[in-house]
Amino acid sequence: MAGPRIVLAVALQRYLDFPPVALRAREVAAALAKAQGAAVDVITVEAPSAQLPGVESTEEKLDRFVRSLREEGVEAEAHLLAGRPAERLASFVVRSGAEYLVIGSHSKRNLLDVGLGSNASTLVRDCPCPVIMIWPTRQESARARELMIPGYPFILPYG
Repeated sequence: MAGPRIVLAVALQRYLDFPPVALRAREVAAALAKAQGAAVDVITVEAPSAQLPGVESTEEKLDRFVRSLREEGVEAEAHLLAGRPAERLASFVVRSGAEYLVIGSHSKRNLLDVGLGSNASTLVRDCPCPVIMIWPTRQESARARELMIPGYPFILPYG
């Protein structure tokens, strides 16, 4: 991974299509990449679980998500990781030497998520680069809930 890098972390696994905050985070990462001549590493972390029949895989969604950046002329690579999101994302950012981490927040679901949320607060603390947090509007939060895969196991999303 040579040259300036921007890491864009998006949660795609539990959604039927891209959540709106992930789309806005992609716009921010693309603008930064174009302004700095940087490449973008788009990463998502997949928690182990059975995929529901007839639902696009996380890998397929990630490839489709990255294709849009490439069509805009941004050098972009997709990275599908497994494990705990905060740990995997932070170690990837450190290894990549990224200039920025762009990440979407999610709407708060319980008292543990008050403030930044557990994944976001860990990333802000552990990443050596600036973290750009994209917050969803009320409409985006509502749309994200509509896009959640029905009956999907609860995992902690990060954008």
